[in-house]
Amino acid sequence: MSNQLNEAQRKAVESESEVILCLAGAGTGKTSTLTSRVAHLYNSRVGCSNMLALTFTRLAGKEMKERVIKLIGSAGEKLFCNTFHAFCVKMLKEYGYLLGYEREFTIYDQEDREAIVEKIIEEFSYGKYTNKKIIISLLDGSKEIDCREEEQVAKEYYWILKRNNAIDLDMLLTETLKLLTEYPEVQKNYHSQYEYLFVDEFQDTNDIQMQIIKALNPRNLFVVGDDFQAIYGWRRAKTEYIINFQKYYPNAEIIKLEENYRSTGSIITAANNLIAHNENQTKKVLRAHKDGPNIEYVEAENIANEVNIIAGKILEDSQYSDYAILTRTNKQMEPFIQIFKAFNIPYQVLTNKDDPLKKYDIRMILSTLEVAINPKDDNTLKKIINFPMKRLGELKIQEVEKVMVDESISFIEALEDVEEVQGFMQQLGEIRSYVTEVCSETSKVFDIAASYLNLLEKYKGENRENKIQDLDKAREVITRWKNVQIDLGESTDISAFLKWVHMKDIQEKLMEQRNAVKVMTVHGSKGLEFNTVFVVGMNQNVFPSKRGDLDEERRLFYVAITRAKEKLYITRAKKTLNWSSVEVDSTESKFIKEMGYLND
Repeated sequence: MSNQLNEAQRKAVESESEVILCLAGAGTGKTSTLTSRVAHLYNSRVGCSNMLALTFTRLAGKEMKERVIKLIGSAGEKLFCNTFHAFCVKMLKEYGYLLGYEREFTIYDQEDREAIVEKIIEEFSYGKYTNKKIIISLLDGSKEIDCREEEQVAKEYYWILKRNNAIDLDMLLTETLKLLTEYPEVQKNYHSQYEYLFVDEFQDTNDIQMQIIKALNPRNLFVVGDDFQAIYGWRRAKTEYIINFQKYYPNAEIIKLEENYRSTGSIITAANNLIAHNENQTKKVLRAHKDGPNIEYVEAENIANEVNIIAGKILEDSQYSDYAILTRTNKQMEPFIQIFKAFNIPYQVLTNKDDPLKKYDIRMILSTLEVAINPKDDNTLKKIINFPMKRLGELKIQEVEKVMVDESISFIEALEDVEEVQGFMQQLGEIRSYVTEVCSETSKVFDIAASYLNLLEKYKGENRENKIQDLDKAREVITRWKNVQIDLGESTDISAFLKWVHMKDIQEKLMEQRNAVKVMTVHGSKGLEFNTVFVVGMNQNVFPSKRGDLDEERRLFYVAITRAKEKLYITRAKKTLNWSSVEVDSTESKFIKEMGYLND
């Protein structure tokens, strides 16, 4: 193993320092270094159950854990290697009872949060004082409470979640921190279990995540990251933590990885030239280890011409999976999707659109399962009460809610005497019994729920072939998820799946291997690499965005160009459409000149 490492990587792997910051530039083998360190510790008689590896995407966690298993065998299955949020779920399932949560809590996503806040504002007639966006900003921590109405809405929101045995994505972090800071026995248990803590992509750490790291207080801390690739300031990530790491850990050893094995010399020269324009950053200069063709700069007459030129270049080769189109915004993807359809070029778009699990009926099946395993989840129960058929009208629901308030009981308890839903309540009970007493394996439970709801018969009777296809596509997603879980030695039960559904990121789509051109925003490309990359729409006020912080926009472009292994195209249209869909002259992005010489 050590023979395959360069001097800096070997130093990071074998160092005996208790705290290490590994500054790993793009393409410098950070994953190999991190996983080799895990293997080195294991070979030095540190058990994987005493190591904790936190990542920012599940895809990164999956790749790391697979590499560890390859290096040390099945013992690697004991390594917890997943996202901060997944770690929080683990802790809250174990110790959430201390905060009043039952083990099978529901995770509410942004959509749930917005719906609940909207209902509170409406019910309490706060509309003229506040609005949903302000409250959401308050709940996610980006805004302070300014008035009593805001405080009341926030208080009601958290009360509703607690009553429903539910936690939102931000609360996963804050409630975990509460367990670590307010319950000494929890902190002691985790501190003694996880002697070695690894944090990947450390430049993306925000305040609450940093507080969790500090609260875990591991004996040994190894963080790896690159402030040149810090692109999540809008998520409140703070480059301060990586740039001034020694302020927080004065005795830390800092090791720099600067040997780039991914990209060609021309790409690395351009990347170094570009990022040098940012001032507040660590000092690193990447060195390339291979030659290749010059970067090509394409200036098209208009967007249609730009898209056509790119499609033409892709059509010269049938290995479509070698190509990636990177855009600054989601909207810029549309012309590429249209032309790929026209030319029958297979493509894969990395967005949350077209997610089989977001189809209405599939969401209702999953919501039914949420209620089956967490009967306290009144909020979700109200969503499914009229699926797949109408059972209660709005007036009847209001009557049930009045009983609920008058008798201080839950919504599910208030439904017990409502004749119209007795069959449905029995179905819910049978699904729950199946999960708790017979089998909790996700694919089987999903089919059982669809069967109890008589969906297949309903769709066939209505000739809804598209709905039957939706069921099949959802099963495909479940099967892919299950196979990954099995490979990593992790749970395949319905509880794990439902929590994953609320926490998954767009890169999960790449687990479906296809010979297709990948189309995504630069943010979505983080951590990925492709043989040939087109960074498109390189006009001023588009990239860099006129609304973005210039230093972060530059780092974002740095991420874009360092995704390319062999060939990089930078493209723009001289004329673009304004808000009135009229063609206007566009100015070249300032980043083009900052990269240095380009081959026109």
